[in-house]
Amino acid sequence: MRPSHAGSALTLMTISITGVCCFEVHGVDPGPPVLDDFEDGDLLPSLRPFMAWSCGAFSPDATLDCMLTDGFVSSFGLSVAFSISDPPDGKQQHGGVYLMTLADRPIDLTASSAITFDVRLTSATTAFPPGALMHLDLQCSTAVGENGDAMVDFLLVQSIAFTADWSPVSLAISNFGPPPWQPEVPARRPPGPAVPAGRPRAVVRSAPHAAPRPGRSGPAP
Repeated sequence: MRPSHAGSALTLMTISITGVCCFEVHGVDPGPPVLDDFEDGDLLPSLRPFMAWSCGAFSPDATLDCMLTDGFVSSFGLSVAFSISDPPDGKQQHGGVYLMTLADRPIDLTASSAITFDVRLTSATTAFPPGALMHLDLQCSTAVGENGDAMVDFLLVQSIAFTADWSPVSLAISNFGPPPWQPEVPARRPPGPAVPAGRPRAVVRSAPHAAPRPGRSGPAP
């Protein structure tokens, strides 16, 4: 737009507003907050105070590259490729992978009812083992127990049903509970990266020999 046209439009708008005695304003519902839809082509979530996404493996720990690849009915989705081996020694190593975003201050989820996103989990080599799990972790290092004592990296999880095809997932906030591997000790942290004090995290953990690609995600009011 040329400067002269911009000035004319501004003048006309000023005259119209000052010439009206009253006008009705309708509120517009902005919809549920979106953690990230990845359409901006970077790894920084849209919802503050969450910080850049990171990816890695645990048992053993390793840093992995987060990638933006084709999404589900969208240009981009968050993806990580990995391979985990469990030696045939009769012991379960509990290896896995995570996609994680940290917040630099506590997040209040009381106004939200669910977390929704699209996900798929594919294997380029062997089939998934029968006990393979995928779940969403909500963790906070500043949680306080009913007795008033600080809890150590308080963790709540919920399992995710996954297939090789994109599928929508909606997890009710009220259904998050202690991790199944530590049902009696919800305050202890499972294997994985340490979380700086005061920073809750959202984590997607998944099964061996897979490449998950979460798409749109965010809490629903």
